Amino acid sequence: MKPTLIFIHGMWSRHNVWNEWLPVFREQGYECVAMDLPGHSEHGSDQQLAGVQLQTYVDAVVNVAKPYPRPVLIGHSLGGLLAQLAAQHLDLSGVVMVNSAAPGQVFPLRAVMLPGLVRHFAKWGLWKRSFRLSEWEANYLVFNRVAPEQRAALHKLLIAESGRVAYAVGYGRLNLAGSNRVDRDKLRCPILALAGDSDRIIPVGVSRRVATWYGPRMDYREFAGHGHWLLGEVGWQQRVEAVSQWIAALKPSEE
Repeated sequence: MKPTLIFIHGMWSRHNVWNEWLPVFREQGYECVAMDLPGHSEHGSDQQLAGVQLQTYVDAVVNVAKPYPRPVLIGHSLGGLLAQLAAQHLDLSGVVMVNSAAPGQVFPLRAVMLPGLVRHFAKWGLWKRSFRLSEWEANYLVFNRVAPEQRAALHKLLIAESGRVAYAVGYGRLNLAGSNRVDRDKLRCPILALAGDSDRIIPVGVSRRVATWYGPRMDYREFAGHGHWLLGEVGWQQRVEAVSQWIAALKPSEE
């Protein structure tokens, strides 16, 4: 029996970031569930996401995944970290991390990120409100390896994000509440991680540190010339095929 695939979007995003990937997996016979995190509605996210905590997102992922027998969690960016955090509480067939945010044990901030984030993190009280990326910030951080003619349409899909979540994820061990920390011993399933060496919001040095932290239990794959939008950059079909083959090789779920 093929496992159900649970798709988890990242920051400033909704379920529609997976629109290219979902038909491929459904055609292969997988049941696919592309969720929206709490407050990530098409309209009203600026108000709904102010002050929302990281644990709220984790709980939502757990609640979506629990009814399915040994599903696979597939997360992009923040969604990759949410998959790791949720996996501590679930019986899974596997976890797939695409351009994944780092667990709290790996410090995530790098100088290359600052031009796209400093405007927000320099403002007092970000944790109390939501925030959006400007078109320039999104192109710098997220879409830098996307064809220029496609960037404007992608930016229009972006919504607000919780400043509290950005703080919780962005400061690694300095998140004293520890809400971003993963107990890797509680992840008992195989893990696949995809990263781009030109990613500016999850720099490749961070991805490599995460791979080292997990060790041989993680299948880490790095793609030269690619950035944060492995979901839709040139050659995305090969990324989907790699994920599909990896999932197909997992131990099948029982009826």
